[in-house]
Amino acid sequence: MKKFILTILLVMLPMGLFAKESKEQTFWKWFAKNETTIFEFDKDQDKVLGLISSKLTSYKDGVTYEISHVKDGKREFIISADGISDTFPHVESLVQSAPNLELFTIIAFRPRIDGYEGFKLEYAGREFDVSKVWVYYRVEDGFFDLIVYHPDFNEQESNIFIAGSYILLDMAIGEYDVVKNIRYIDHQKLPENPRELGLKPLAELRKVFDEYKMANKALKSDS
Repeated sequence: MKKFILTILLVMLPMGLFAKESKEQTFWKWFAKNETTIFEFDKDQDKVLGLISSKLTSYKDGVTYEISHVKDGKREFIISADGISDTFPHVESLVQSAPNLELFTIIAFRPRIDGYEGFKLEYAGREFDVSKVWVYYRVEDGFFDLIVYHPDFNEQESNIFIAGSYILLDMAIGEYDVVKNIRYIDHQKLPENPRELGLKPLAELRKVFDEYKMANKALKSDS
């Protein structure tokens, strides 16, 4: 009997030793090895950022990233699904498997930005000024719907306006909430009398949306 057990252990042991490394482990192994280089990416920006993009694409096409400024000796490495709901599980899996790093804090999805109300975004040759963007929202059957209005919106450049809008919305309420907790988003040209039509400045969206979430949560807990 003892000899039989020993034989089984010897057969099973190599299987454990040669277990295949997951895609998450492969990425973080590379990241940890190059942590200092990535932290100092501005020394060779195009090369380092290109390498990160390539490694993330090898993990899962569509997963992207942002790197913050240095604060208290660390940077934030933000892993994003770029607003694609189907990519969310891959972002979550990668972040959950991240090791403890000396120079980076790993964050899932683009977070809210403090002071977004005064932000101006340069994107694809256009300026997106939060102070000039308005929104219309409605809550229907417990769902939050949104229309984003730009003063110079036009159909020919609609893709640029849509992409820019999503970046601003991520800054206001965070990527996760934009994708998971807004049912419908449209983009239109700003009318001349926005307030008279019930529109609100984008700068007020965070407050409005958070009030909706709290009310919706309370409603669900009471039901």
